[in-house]
Amino acid sequence: MEGKLYLNRFSILLAFLALGFSIIYLIPVELTPEKFPILLFTFRINFFSLIPLILALLTAVGAVWVFVTHSRWKRETANIVKLFPHITLPFIASLILGIVLSQSARSLIWWIVFFLGYLILFLLLRAEYVLLDQKDVGLIQFNLIVISFSYGMFLIFTTALKNSNMRMFLQMLLIFAAAFFVTFRKLTIWQREDYKMLQTFIISLLISELSVGLHYLFINPLQYGLILTGVLYSLTSWINLYEKNKKWHLYKEPLIMLVVTALMVMIGSIF
Repeated sequence: MEGKLYLNRFSILLAFLALGFSIIYLIPVELTPEKFPILLFTFRINFFSLIPLILALLTAVGAVWVFVTHSRWKRETANIVKLFPHITLPFIASLILGIVLSQSARSLIWWIVFFLGYLILFLLLRAEYVLLDQKDVGLIQFNLIVISFSYGMFLIFTTALKNSNMRMFLQMLLIFAAAFFVTFRKLTIWQREDYKMLQTFIISLLISELSVGLHYLFINPLQYGLILTGVLYSLTSWINLYEKNKKWHLYKEPLIMLVVTALMVMIGSIF
Protein backbone atom coordinates (compact mmCIF):
# COMPACT_ATOMS: atom_id res chain seq x y z
CA MET A 1 0.00 0.00 0.00
CA GLU A 2 2.86 2.35 0.90
CA GLY A 3 4.59 1.75 -2.46
CA LYS A 4 1.34 2.30 -4.38
CA LEU A 5 0.68 5.58 -2.56
CA TYR A 6 4.22 6.75 -3.36
CA LEU A 7 3.88 5.88 -7.06
CA ASN A 8 0.49 7.59 -7.33
CA ARG A 9 1.70 10.81 -5.72
CA PHE A 10 5.01 10.79 -7.59
CA SER A 11 3.22 10.32 -10.93
CA ILE A 12 0.82 13.19 -10.19
CA LEU A 13 3.71 15.50 -9.23
CA LEU A 14 5.69 14.64 -12.37
CA ALA A 15 2.63 15.19 -14.57
CA PHE A 16 1.96 18.65 -13.09
CA LEU A 17 5.62 19.64 -13.49
CA ALA A 18 5.72 18.45 -17.10
CA LEU A 19 2.62 20.51 -17.86
CA GLY A 20 3.99 23.57 -16.06
CA PHE A 21 7.34 23.55 -17.85
CA SER A 22 5.64 22.93 -21.21
CA ILE A 23 3.48 26.04 -20.75
CA ILE A 24 6.67 28.16 -20.73
CA TYR A 25 7.11 27.32 -24.44
CA LEU A 26 3.93 29.30 -25.23
CA ILE A 27 5.22 32.44 -23.50
CA PRO A 28 7.27 34.85 -25.68
CA VAL A 29 10.89 35.41 -24.66
CA GLU A 30 10.52 39.19 -24.85
CA LEU A 31 7.60 40.60 -22.85
CA THR A 32 6.81 44.21 -21.98
CA PRO A 33 6.32 44.63 -18.22
CA GLU A 34 3.03 46.11 -17.05
CA LYS A 35 3.12 49.49 -15.29
CA PHE A 36 1.47 49.72 -11.86
CA PRO A 37 1.37 53.22 -10.29
CA ILE A 38 1.32 53.04 -6.49
CA LEU A 39 1.23 56.40 -4.73
CA LEU A 40 4.18 58.39 -6.15
CA PHE A 41 5.97 55.37 -7.60
CA THR A 42 5.47 53.36 -10.79
CA PHE A 43 6.39 49.68 -10.69
CA ARG A 44 7.09 47.64 -13.82
CA ILE A 45 6.10 44.00 -13.26
CA ASN A 46 6.03 41.07 -15.66
CA PHE A 47 3.92 38.39 -13.99
CA PHE A 48 5.09 35.72 -16.45
CA SER A 49 8.58 36.01 -14.94
CA LEU A 50 7.13 34.54 -11.74
CA ILE A 51 6.33 31.20 -13.43
CA PRO A 52 9.76 29.62 -12.63
CA LEU A 53 9.33 30.55 -8.95
CA ILE A 54 5.77 29.15 -8.93
CA LEU A 55 7.02 25.89 -10.48
CA ALA A 56 9.83 25.70 -7.91
CA LEU A 57 7.35 26.17 -5.06
CA LEU A 58 5.09 23.53 -6.62
CA THR A 59 8.08 21.17 -6.75
CA ALA A 60 8.92 21.77 -3.08
CA VAL A 61 5.34 21.32 -1.89
CA GLY A 62 4.87 18.27 -4.13
CA ALA A 63 8.15 16.77 -2.88
CA VAL A 64 6.94 17.05 0.72
CA TRP A 65 3.63 15.45 -0.30
CA VAL A 66 5.52 12.53 -1.86
CA PHE A 67 8.25 12.20 0.78
CA VAL A 68 5.81 11.81 3.70
CA THR A 69 4.89 8.39 2.26
CA HIS A 70 8.39 7.08 3.14
CA SER A 71 8.63 4.23 5.65
CA ARG A 72 10.99 6.32 7.81
CA TRP A 73 8.02 8.19 9.23
CA LYS A 74 6.64 4.99 10.75
CA ARG A 75 9.37 5.13 13.43
CA GLU A 76 9.62 8.93 13.78
CA THR A 77 7.52 12.01 13.21
CA ALA A 78 7.86 13.86 9.91
CA ASN A 79 8.45 17.61 10.07
CA ILE A 80 9.72 20.34 7.79
CA VAL A 81 13.11 20.51 9.56
CA LYS A 82 13.87 16.88 8.70
CA LEU A 83 12.49 17.22 5.17
CA PHE A 84 14.15 20.55 4.35
CA PRO A 85 17.57 19.17 3.25
CA HIS A 86 15.80 16.81 0.84
CA ILE A 87 13.61 19.42 -0.85
CA THR A 88 16.25 22.13 -1.35
CA LEU A 89 17.83 20.71 -4.51
CA PRO A 90 14.54 19.79 -6.25
CA PHE A 91 13.39 23.35 -5.48
CA ILE A 92 16.49 25.04 -6.91
CA ALA A 93 16.69 22.60 -9.86
CA SER A 94 13.11 23.41 -10.80
CA LEU A 95 13.78 27.15 -10.44
CA ILE A 96 16.91 26.89 -12.60
CA LEU A 97 15.15 24.85 -15.28
CA GLY A 98 12.25 27.31 -15.36
CA ILE A 99 14.56 30.33 -15.73
CA VAL A 100 16.71 28.66 -18.40
CA LEU A 101 13.63 27.65 -20.41
CA SER A 102 12.16 31.15 -20.08
CA GLN A 103 15.38 32.72 -21.38
CA SER A 104 15.90 30.21 -24.24
CA ALA A 105 14.73 30.70 -27.82
CA ARG A 106 11.72 28.61 -28.78
CA SER A 107 13.20 25.95 -31.06
CA LEU A 108 14.10 22.26 -31.15
CA ILE A 109 16.97 23.00 -28.74
CA TRP A 110 14.39 24.28 -26.25
CA TRP A 111 12.72 20.86 -26.15
CA ILE A 112 16.08 19.10 -25.74
CA VAL A 113 16.85 21.32 -22.74
CA PHE A 114 13.34 20.66 -21.43
CA PHE A 115 13.65 16.85 -21.56
CA LEU A 116 17.19 16.80 -20.14
CA GLY A 117 16.28 19.18 -17.32
CA TYR A 118 13.09 17.29 -16.58
CA LEU A 119 15.04 14.00 -16.45
CA ILE A 120 17.54 15.51 -14.00
CA LEU A 121 14.67 16.78 -11.82
CA PHE A 122 13.04 13.33 -11.90
CA LEU A 123 16.29 11.62 -10.85
CA LEU A 124 16.87 14.18 -8.09
CA LEU A 125 13.41 13.61 -6.64
CA ARG A 126 13.88 9.85 -6.77
CA ALA A 127 17.35 10.01 -5.19
CA GLU A 128 16.20 12.35 -2.41
CA TYR A 129 13.31 10.00 -1.61
CA VAL A 130 15.71 7.09 -1.20
CA LEU A 131 18.13 9.19 0.88
CA LEU A 132 15.40 9.95 3.40
CA ASP A 133 16.50 6.76 5.17
CA GLN A 134 19.63 8.20 6.76
CA LYS A 135 20.49 4.91 8.46
CA ASP A 136 21.29 3.34 5.11
CA VAL A 137 24.86 4.49 4.41
CA GLY A 138 25.35 2.11 1.47
CA LEU A 139 23.45 4.21 -1.04
CA ILE A 140 26.52 5.94 -2.42
CA GLN A 141 25.13 5.97 -5.98
CA PHE A 142 22.24 8.16 -4.89
CA ASN A 143 24.61 10.51 -3.07
CA LEU A 144 26.62 10.81 -6.27
CA ILE A 145 23.47 11.53 -8.30
CA VAL A 146 22.44 14.34 -5.96
CA ILE A 147 25.91 15.93 -5.78
CA SER A 148 26.81 15.63 -9.47
CA PHE A 149 23.42 16.82 -10.75
CA SER A 150 23.39 19.75 -8.33
CA TYR A 151 26.70 21.07 -9.66
CA GLY A 152 25.63 20.27 -13.23
CA MET A 153 22.50 22.38 -12.79
CA PHE A 154 24.57 25.16 -11.21
CA LEU A 155 26.89 25.17 -14.23
CA ILE A 156 23.95 25.30 -16.66
CA PHE A 157 22.30 28.03 -14.61
CA THR A 158 25.33 30.34 -14.35
CA THR A 159 26.15 29.85 -18.04
CA ALA A 160 22.57 30.74 -19.02
CA LEU A 161 22.57 33.82 -16.76
CA LYS A 162 25.78 35.14 -18.35
CA ASN A 163 24.10 34.76 -21.74
CA SER A 164 20.92 36.54 -20.65
CA ASN A 165 19.93 40.20 -20.42
CA MET A 166 18.93 39.93 -16.76
CA ARG A 167 20.06 42.75 -14.48
CA MET A 168 23.30 42.07 -12.61
CA PHE A 169 21.77 42.64 -9.18
CA LEU A 170 19.10 40.02 -9.84
CA GLN A 171 21.70 37.64 -11.26
CA MET A 172 23.77 38.06 -8.10
CA LEU A 173 20.79 37.19 -5.88
CA LEU A 174 19.92 34.11 -7.95
CA ILE A 175 23.54 32.88 -7.95
CA PHE A 176 23.71 33.39 -4.18
CA ALA A 177 20.54 31.33 -3.69
CA ALA A 178 21.71 28.56 -6.05
CA ALA A 179 25.17 28.40 -4.44
CA PHE A 180 23.62 28.32 -0.97
CA PHE A 181 21.26 25.41 -1.74
CA VAL A 182 23.93 23.40 -3.59
CA THR A 183 26.50 23.89 -0.80
CA PHE A 184 23.96 23.21 1.93
CA ARG A 185 22.84 19.93 0.37
CA LYS A 186 26.38 18.72 -0.23
CA LEU A 187 27.35 19.39 3.38
CA THR A 188 24.21 17.65 4.69
CA ILE A 189 25.30 14.54 2.78
CA TRP A 190 28.91 14.68 3.97
CA GLN A 191 28.30 16.17 7.42
CA ARG A 192 25.49 14.14 8.94
CA GLU A 193 25.19 16.36 12.02
CA ASP A 194 27.03 19.68 11.57
CA TYR A 195 25.61 21.45 8.50
CA LYS A 196 27.97 24.47 8.93
CA MET A 197 25.37 27.08 8.03
CA LEU A 198 27.69 30.06 8.63
CA GLN A 199 30.32 28.63 6.26
CA THR A 200 27.61 27.88 3.71
CA PHE A 201 26.44 31.50 3.84
CA ILE A 202 30.00 32.83 3.48
CA ILE A 203 30.76 30.55 0.51
CA SER A 204 27.54 31.62 -1.23
CA LEU A 205 28.33 35.28 -0.63
CA LEU A 206 31.86 34.86 -2.05
CA ILE A 207 30.53 33.10 -5.16
CA SER A 208 27.90 35.80 -5.77
CA GLU A 209 30.56 38.54 -5.40
CA LEU A 210 32.90 36.63 -7.71
CA SER A 211 30.11 36.44 -10.27
CA VAL A 212 29.91 40.24 -10.33
CA GLY A 213 33.63 40.59 -10.98
CA LEU A 214 33.66 37.91 -13.68
CA HIS A 215 30.60 39.38 -15.37
CA TYR A 216 32.58 42.36 -16.62
CA LEU A 217 35.53 40.34 -17.90
CA PHE A 218 35.83 39.34 -21.55
CA ILE A 219 35.08 35.64 -21.04
CA ASN A 220 32.42 33.56 -22.71
CA PRO A 221 29.39 32.22 -20.77
CA LEU A 222 30.81 28.68 -20.51
CA GLN A 223 34.08 29.92 -18.99
CA TYR A 224 32.06 32.07 -16.60
CA GLY A 225 29.99 29.07 -15.48
CA LEU A 226 33.04 26.79 -15.20
CA ILE A 227 34.93 29.21 -12.97
CA LEU A 228 31.99 29.75 -10.61
CA THR A 229 31.18 26.02 -10.43
CA GLY A 230 34.81 24.98 -9.93
CA VAL A 231 35.41 27.55 -7.18
CA LEU A 232 32.12 26.63 -5.48
CA TYR A 233 33.03 22.93 -5.47
CA SER A 234 36.55 23.62 -4.20
CA LEU A 235 35.41 25.87 -1.36
CA THR A 236 32.72 23.42 -0.25
CA SER A 237 35.17 20.53 -0.38
CA TRP A 238 37.72 22.53 1.62
CA ILE A 239 35.14 23.37 4.31
CA ASN A 240 34.17 19.70 4.56
CA LEU A 241 37.79 18.52 4.89
CA TYR A 242 39.00 21.37 7.09
CA GLU A 243 40.97 20.42 10.19
CA LYS A 244 42.92 22.68 12.51
CA ASN A 245 46.68 22.81 11.79
CA LYS A 246 46.25 20.80 8.58
CA LYS A 247 48.67 21.90 5.84
CA TRP A 248 47.15 23.48 2.74
CA HIS A 249 48.76 20.97 0.34
CA LEU A 250 46.93 18.11 2.10
CA TYR A 251 43.59 19.32 0.76
CA LYS A 252 43.97 17.31 -2.45
CA GLU A 253 40.36 17.33 -3.68
CA PRO A 254 39.81 21.12 -3.74
CA LEU A 255 43.27 21.70 -5.22
CA ILE A 256 42.69 19.12 -7.97
CA MET A 257 39.32 20.71 -8.75
CA LEU A 258 40.89 24.15 -9.09
CA VAL A 259 43.53 22.79 -11.48
CA VAL A 260 40.88 20.96 -13.54
CA THR A 261 38.76 24.13 -13.66
CA ALA A 262 41.72 26.20 -14.85
CA LEU A 263 42.48 23.67 -17.59
CA MET A 264 38.86 23.58 -18.76
CA VAL A 265 38.69 27.38 -18.85
CA MET A 266 41.87 27.53 -20.94
CA ILE A 267 40.53 24.87 -23.32
CA GLY A 268 37.26 26.80 -23.55
CA SER A 269 39.15 29.94 -24.58
CA ILE A 270 40.72 28.07 -27.51
CA PHE A 271 37.55 26.56 -29.02
